[in-house]
Amino acid sequence: MYSCKFGWPGGAHIAVVFNMSWETWEKSLGTAQNNQKAHERVPPHAKYQRGMRWIYEHAYAETGGMQRLLDLWRRHDIRTSCYADGHTVSLFPDLARLAAAEGHEFLVQGWNHNYFWDMTVAEQVESLRKTMNAFEALGIKATGFSSPGGHVTAETFPICADLGFDYVCGLRNADVPFIIPCNGRRLVGQTSYALTDFANYSPSDATPRDIIGMWKDAFDAMYEEGQRGFPKFLAYGTHPILSHAFRTRPLEELIDYVKSKTGVWITTRGEITRWMLDNYPDHVLSAFYPEAVESDRHYGLGIGLGGDEAVREALRFRRE
Repeated sequence: MYSCKFGWPGGAHIAVVFNMSWETWEKSLGTAQNNQKAHERVPPHAKYQRGMRWIYEHAYAETGGMQRLLDLWRRHDIRTSCYADGHTVSLFPDLARLAAAEGHEFLVQGWNHNYFWDMTVAEQVESLRKTMNAFEALGIKATGFSSPGGHVTAETFPICADLGFDYVCGLRNADVPFIIPCNGRRLVGQTSYALTDFANYSPSDATPRDIIGMWKDAFDAMYEEGQRGFPKFLAYGTHPILSHAFRTRPLEELIDYVKSKTGVWITTRGEITRWMLDNYPDHVLSAFYPEAVESDRHYGLGIGLGGDEAVREALRFRRE
């Protein structure tokens, strides 16, 4: 299924990461100016220019959601990779310290849940620097970056390299981690979560058990691929704003199922990064899939394979 030699610690068939996306969306949430979800905004002509239902739903993250998730991870002895905004940890420092004290690693997203495609280069840098400072003020060291909503720009990876990050995630182009050579550094690129509770964000979406069923099917298929000699990486995403009991109950059943299998490495993104840098520092994506070179060249993915042509293709969409 890929052309290079690759393996996980102890010969594991699959690496599994559980994520928490702890985010504070900007105050335009619920207004006609909301840039996040189309169904979360009132029409421009509304007599009151803010839909409060969505505000209350997001506030659930800190009045039940985070606490329930931390209890779940604690009971199942799981350390997660927590995507967090700088504004979030500044608003709720005690909760952030608790999560860090219990062994969950933190990844920088940005100051708040703004998408990078709506930022200048300077604004991206400021968002990341400001967030890093907020983390450091709480004694939290973050070495990874995850883009809000999975969106990056042509400049995002070079910025991350220059700021000293070791890995970037939010990508959706491979089931294995890979090296991204960038500005004299090796970044480890990682897929976003393959499935997430966000697929049950609105009433018309899949049910929580549908989502867990899909994740179990993905796990089974990738586990078997690992048994056949092609180890894979699978991540699952949780959001405190959505961690109601009817969503977390099937998640617990899934955790028990994953733990019942042998040859499973339940880990964090930081540990995957250290494994790659120590053992496969030259495994760019084309080592697994030679087709990645032409893919980068055509689309301008920014993964360091397509040369000047890929760089030009990525940068041509920048409008200051």
